[in-house]
Order: sequence, then C-alpha cells, then structure tokens
Amino acid sequence: MESALALAVKLMLTGMSTVFLILVLVVFLGKLIILITNKYPASAPVGSKPLENGSSVDPKKLAVIISAVEAATNGKGSITSINKMN
Repeated sequence: MESALALAVKLMLTGMSTVFLILVLVVFLGKLIILITNKYPASAPVGSKPLENGSSVDPKKLAVIISAVEAATNGKGSITSINKMN
C-alpha cells in the first residue's frame, strides 16, 4: 500500500510540474511574439492617403479624435483616414 501511495504522489508531482512548465513556456512565447510584433510597425493600408486638412470633418471633432488617439497610443498612433459609417 505504501508503494502505491508513493507512486500516486510521484505521478501527481510529475503531472503538475509538466503542466506548470508548459504554462510558463506559453507565457514566454506569448511575450516574445508580442515583442516581435510590436517591433515592426504596421504599414498603412494600400490605397489610403494621409488625412487632409480640407476634409469634411468638423475641425473640433477632428481635434478630439486626434487627441484621443494620441492619449490611447501614447503618441505612437496616427489617423490615416476617417470614414462615416451608416
């Protein structure tokens, strides 16, 4: 009976340590993928052009949108186009 209990504890510790190591591996690989992805900025979509001053958007609303994007992206984001959705 004692050997069966020792075997059960051994199997439990082996399984728990295996799961722990796999979860640690998933976390580190996820962080690595995020670092690699953030290293290369996304390019502008094909056919898009920078936002022009003569657009049909109200200048006050445009200023609010620009400041919101800057606040949300810590100054790293930019607006390339504004489209009205129906």
